Amino acid sequence: PSYRYKMPKMVLKQESRLNGVKINVVNIEEVADALRAPSIAIMKFMSSELGANLEQSSIIKGNHTYDVMLKHLDKFIERYISCRGCGYPELAYMLEGKDLKSKCNSCGKMNTHDAMHKAGKALINHIKQGKGQIVDITSKDKKVLEEDDDDEDGDKKRKKD
Repeated sequence: PSYRYKMPKMVLKQESRLNGVKINVVNIEEVADALRAPSIAIMKFMSSELGANLEQSSIIKGNHTYDVMLKHLDKFIERYISCRGCGYPELAYMLEGKDLKSKCNSCGKMNTHDAMHKAGKALINHIKQGKGQIVDITSKDKKVLEEDDDDEDGDKKRKKD
């Protein structure tokens, strides 16, 4: 079903020359809409990974190439957008205390995400403002999530039914 998941190519524009070079991601809103994620979370992730300051909502300080920016966008998609079970971007985000979690609408897997990263904090703020999808975690989902967390740590192995 890759035909359903189309993302426009990022358009980068260099804002200034010599000292104080800045890169403007001109179409970050279109990219964010295609990923169903807030643009500020994407930009905070990229600026943090690049070690550069974020200036305004679409400008990152420094001279960064398209390939480098795309590599970090792919890393954001892998960490926050794609399901770790099936790989599809069908996640519904939820908060459990201070933890950022998601449930895949495709395969049903519960995922945990890095809430301490700047992008994770931006996603949490987005959800708290009522702009993101919020799903109630049932007791069955909590049990599955705990088992999945144990599997990732290697402490327990889940038995097949």
